[in-house]
Amino acid sequence: MSRPAKYIPYYDDIVEAMASPGCAFCKLQQRAAERYLDAFLWESVNDPRPRRQVSAARGFCRDHAWLLVRPGAALSTAIIYQDVVGAVVNAIRATPVVEKRSFWQRVEALWGGESRNDPIVRALQPQQPCPVCANAAEIEGHLCATVLDVMKRSRDFLAHYQASSGLCVAHFRALIGATSQPELRSALIDAQLAIWEALRAELAEFIRKNDHRFREETFGVERDSWERAMALTSGPQPAATSSRGGLTQTG
Repeated sequence: MSRPAKYIPYYDDIVEAMASPGCAFCKLQQRAAERYLDAFLWESVNDPRPRRQVSAARGFCRDHAWLLVRPGAALSTAIIYQDVVGAVVNAIRATPVVEKRSFWQRVEALWGGESRNDPIVRALQPQQPCPVCANAAEIEGHLCATVLDVMKRSRDFLAHYQASSGLCVAHFRALIGATSQPELRSALIDAQLAIWEALRAELAEFIRKNDHRFREETFGVERDSWERAMALTSGPQPAATSSRGGLTQTG
């Protein structure tokens, strides 16, 4: 299949990501997150401004924080999270404790809910998004724009899409939300529906072969259909640690 005559940013990355199983946008966002943290750990850890942003976010989100676990990153992570813990401590110390709660605050507490009017609760909440999540949202916008741009120029990209695992629900929702042209919307919806219908058939086959009457039949491509279904609806499994080789060994 030919590629666009004019260079389009992210096009080659998307096509390459679509050639392997899983949502291409998820994989590219994950790669961007790893590179963002590489740059943060190696280049920005001594810069107070980005550290203040992480502190205001009350640390990186759970998914992205654990990507800091990589060879050579312990000292930088300690520096970052000394600020985060300090920001939490300072926020609490600077917040007056309300000795007397209102009736509705007491009702919320009885039901196990957080009181939105409790100043301590507000002080502990993230004051801004996780910086890596904010970067991921920006990357998502670029990826959606790339797909729509290339589809206006050539129908070749649709063949890559149809042969791929498609996008996860969240990223397909974002892509369709960015699509205003009826022809493009219909083409993308048709391609994604065909992918999901094929996956649904594989799930049905997996379920059938788990019936005791068909236990002698061996599993085929449907073997991991349940895992792929989770990834394409709920998102990929969060990494317990980074896959990067270390601050000076990443590519």
